[in-house]
Amino acid sequence: MPDYEILEHTADIGVFARGRSLAEVFEHATRALAEIAGIWDPGSGEKVTIEVEAADAGALLVDWLSEVLYLEDERRAAIRGVGMDRVDAGRASGSVTLAPLSSDFAEGVQIKAVTYHQLLVEEGPSGWTARVFFDI
Repeated sequence: MPDYEILEHTADIGVFARGRSLAEVFEHATRALAEIAGIWDPGSGEKVTIEVEAADAGALLVDWLSEVLYLEDERRAAIRGVGMDRVDAGRASGSVTLAPLSSDFAEGVQIKAVTYHQLLVEEGPSGWTARVFFDI
């Protein structure tokens, strides 16, 4: 079974991510965001640390992905990697590896924002899952 799947929605696009841990779900959702936006390009680059705090796991995921989206947009960068150091009790810390987008890079869908629409983050018998939609 894949780590995530893309969810179609009117005027939005979403992802349903799975993982053995909450940290894995954050990593898979980040990669999905990057692939949807056409900026996933595994390799080396500048590692940028991200730390966010929120009241619950859903808000934490939205804040994490929003920060990734901000960094990508601000730096006009490809995302080359993602690694979570910690995700627990209202705090997530990790890093994304960024590199400048080349002029011939094929862009995907422009993501405007991470939304709370149908947001779901939960633990089940086989691990964690998350559903999050992006405004496009």
